[in-house]
Amino acid sequence: VVDAYATWCGPCLLMAPEFEAAAEELKGKVRFVKMDTDQEPEMAGRLNIMGLPTLLFLDKFEPKEGEEGEGAKAVLKERIEGALRKDSIVALCDYHFFGGPRPEQL
Repeated sequence: VVDAYATWCGPCLLMAPEFEAAAEELKGKVRFVKMDTDQEPEMAGRLNIMGLPTLLFLDKFEPKEGEEGEGAKAVLKERIEGALRKDSIVALCDYHFFGGPRPEQL
């Protein structure tokens, strides 16, 4: 899970402890990464980050039989713009990575 943020972004600052709490709860199961878009403008552009905060739920690319896959690749499962609470982040991780139900409300 990638948290695209900026240090000057109010909603990013509000969500930061929620993101950290979700990362602690899912430690060892899901990798959480923070990306400062001001420090990584090229990557933010490649990921088409248009609003902050943006959460990207990525999973490993698993090539199907007969497909070739070289290097690390990822599949975008979902993109959410806006601050979320820890419970919503955990519920989305459960849905995307562990086969749980899709959260009805975030």
